[in-house]
Amino acid sequence: MKRSIVFTSIVFFLVSWTVIGKAEEKAERLHAVKPEAELVRPSKPATIPTEFHYTGKYCTECHAQTPKRGGNRYLKFGGDYNLLCRCHLKTPDSYIHPTDIKPSDEKKTKIPSDLPLEDGKVTCLTCHDLYRQCQERTFDKISLRGLPYRKATDFCFKCHDQKSYVQLDPHEQLDKKGDIVTDKCLYCHTVKPDENLAYPEDPKLIGDLEILCQRCHFHFARQMQSAEFSHMTRPTAKTIATMKKMEEELRVVLPLDAEGKMTCATCHNPHEKGVISAESPAATGAGSKYRLRLPEPPCIACHEMEMNTKKIKK
Repeated sequence: MKRSIVFTSIVFFLVSWTVIGKAEEKAERLHAVKPEAELVRPSKPATIPTEFHYTGKYCTECHAQTPKRGGNRYLKFGGDYNLLCRCHLKTPDSYIHPTDIKPSDEKKTKIPSDLPLEDGKVTCLTCHDLYRQCQERTFDKISLRGLPYRKATDFCFKCHDQKSYVQLDPHEQLDKKGDIVTDKCLYCHTVKPDENLAYPEDPKLIGDLEILCQRCHFHFARQMQSAEFSHMTRPTAKTIATMKKMEEELRVVLPLDAEGKMTCATCHNPHEKGVISAESPAATGAGSKYRLRLPEPPCIACHEMEMNTKKIKK
């Protein structure tokens, strides 16, 4: 079995390296390197898992021969960054900015001089000082030009207008006069609900509430949906009884969805303070930290009975 796995791995490696090698040969025929730039291959070619940035050892993965800063770069593939940076252009999560594009004349006026264009195009070299990646570095493994930056987005705003990228907060639902901004309601609802109702039977959501919340709160949602527990379930009859008791004692609402399942809004009030009358049980939690409908720690309110039961059994 082990021999079979090893053999399969070797075959996969050889096929992968052959495909890459043929791509290099084709590109080099189309973009001939100057005669003095003799092709030099590394003695131990880098494999796909190899991290060859910041080592100073794999120059010939991208260069036909070792270049000198400020001189001929001897780039392979005719300088095509789609091939040179092929490891970074495979999936949407690693492809965060388009390259090989010509910005409009208006956009060019906003691009600072320390972010160079190549033949009038935005390339990997525009944002990254690739020479830093060619050097051996134990620390400071970042190649963005003009370092340091307090936040990564500070670099983006060197070209992009920050005001155009302000994230919408759908929970800010009142204007300066205290009136409800209907457009904010429509971020989650098909029509503006009646804020005078404690909790409408049909809130007319535009989709599944769990997904609506995850549009912005995806990091927290991932934690809540861990393998250990999930609140996005239909509570047991015992838990529902406890929730009803809490609603009466604390004068709150702990709404379930149309299928009787818990949602983010069961424990968190998604509305800004003042949208719903303070006299209504549905207003509890609005404006508080984490918008919790129950007093902290909120877990105890519903789970205390179950916890006490377990202690008694022991």
